[in-house]
Amino acid sequence: NDNMSVRNFHTVRCSANNENVARTAQTFQDLAVQAKVQTNLRVCRSTHASMGLVNSHQVAKGDVLMRVPTTAAFVLDYDSGLRLPASARWPRLRGSAAGSSEPLPWDILQALALVDGLAGDGGEFWHRYCDELLPTPEQLTLPMCWGEARLAQLQHADIAQAAAAQQARLTALFPELMEPLAPDVPSWLQWAFACVRSRAFRVGADAFAFIPFLDFANHADGPTNDQRPPTVNGTPCRPTANADFCMTPTTSNDDERGEGGGSFFELVALRDITPGEEVTICYSGPEGYTNQRYMAQYGFVPRGGNPADRIRLELDAEHQAAPLELARLQDLMGDALFLAALRGTDPYVFAALKSMPLKDDDPRVMDASSIHRPTAARENDASVRTAMSLLHQVEAQIAEGTTPLEDDEVMLAGPAGEQLLFEDPRLAAAVAYRIERKRLLGTAAALLRAYARGNAR
Repeated sequence: NDNMSVRNFHTVRCSANNENVARTAQTFQDLAVQAKVQTNLRVCRSTHASMGLVNSHQVAKGDVLMRVPTTAAFVLDYDSGLRLPASARWPRLRGSAAGSSEPLPWDILQALALVDGLAGDGGEFWHRYCDELLPTPEQLTLPMCWGEARLAQLQHADIAQAAAAQQARLTALFPELMEPLAPDVPSWLQWAFACVRSRAFRVGADAFAFIPFLDFANHADGPTNDQRPPTVNGTPCRPTANADFCMTPTTSNDDERGEGGGSFFELVALRDITPGEEVTICYSGPEGYTNQRYMAQYGFVPRGGNPADRIRLELDAEHQAAPLELARLQDLMGDALFLAALRGTDPYVFAALKSMPLKDDDPRVMDASSIHRPTAARENDASVRTAMSLLHQVEAQIAEGTTPLEDDEVMLAGPAGEQLLFEDPRLAAAVAYRIERKRLLGTAAALLRAYARGNAR
């Protein structure tokens, strides 16, 4: 029965305790051999209290860390179509694609493939991969997998509303697959869709792939153009990605890999990597994503500030005609803090400034040689009225918070925070999201108040 329920299928909990890490690592190795994957990477607990890929020997820049045959992946190319292992039935995927009056998007098709895989209708390999290596539904930290009570924990109406809209979209398409598995547990379609959205790769202009084994690579900031991350006293602010993936062209090598020939998805080292170092990729590209996008698509936010984050501010014609003066902000902040923001060592200030309408140079290209001299605040200055209007908007967003920032920070600090990550990863993700949002909003509010009052620090 192609419409059989999958709600009773067992999934192995992938929490990162020692027993589960060992079991997952062994399954990863066994399935990699079965899929003819070439790699020396192994699975172990990562710094994010999840699981990741760890290097086991010295690697030089340019070395291939993992090579996955393209025939082992789900690949949807809008030019050439959908490629799946031909030996399985894939009834939900094939039936839905054939029966839909409108072409289904790539993420829905691949989600249906994962549901088929979990149900055992995609072959033994995909049944084990979905059942034993992918996270369980109740562990997914993407908001589109959460009910109303959990969405409220984000303390941000915009992201909660977007998650509810995504759930409504899936329900309209496949109501029979959207039945919750249990109270506070998402449906199998939510599970599959979240896995696709957080783990799939873009492999061409209009091509997307769910690549097993590569999907274990965790995120780190993108390397800068000169491969040197921002530093404080010579120490990197946080790690940057040390690997990237690519697709090799098909070769004439015919070794029973099927229609994919000798083509592979490869994970390649961007720099030398030492034994025991986690192998990471950048999910967002060098420009980064906002925290709302990170949370919605991947279920986490960068901790300690995100220069690419932004505050949503409504700018009418009056605000656009009277932007804030960057030179005055510099005077209010002081040269040291101002330059720290420009260099990326204070990402909250940088993100706050980039959220505001600014008159003068772009903060991303300014340096010490272009520091402006103080400018006196003028009474009834139009830009002061802009600052006041923006401040009201920021304060309204701060008011969405129902818990103090200090209490949130305590929840994730020290051993108690580590325990929360294991016991309730969804709550931990929500608290991390609202901590970062409150810090950014608080920074913006402080800058706008100072600007409106004309009080230099």
